Amino acid sequence: MRRLCGWMGIMTLLVLAAPAAAAGDVMNRMMQGLGAEMARINEGIWREDFEAIAGAAAAIAEHPLPPLLQRLELLAQLGTAAPRFMAADDEMREAALALKEAAEGGRIDEVVSRYQPLQQRCVACHRWYRRDGPGAAERREIVTEWGGSDEQ
Repeated sequence: MRRLCGWMGIMTLLVLAAPAAAAGDVMNRMMQGLGAEMARINEGIWREDFEAIAGAAAAIAEHPLPPLLQRLELLAQLGTAAPRFMAADDEMREAALALKEAAEGGRIDEVVSRYQPLQQRCVACHRWYRRDGPGAAERREIVTEWGGSDEQ
């Protein structure tokens, strides 16, 4: 436990020394890539293109991690919610692998039923981030200033 606390202290110092915008930029690029793969799955379902579905699901399941310093900064920003975020990422990976398996078997009904849990995991995480994640209060203020609703 002592060793873990020591490492956490060192990582916190490294995170504080990293540029603040870098982690957000990396995360935005990752989310855009994952969004493109979700769109590819959706298009693949319409065309029953199992190869495209399996490829996109694999890309989601095996998405790259941000570089170490940016990963540490993201975890610091998430604070006590970091374990929840990491668990959601693991659940998303498992759902994507199940979808890939169904696509490799050419089973469209199973593909459709396995796409839904993947999509639900993505939406749940995004919803949490908007409502309760780091910077949520500031985002709600901006939305309200623009005349929108902070209800999501």
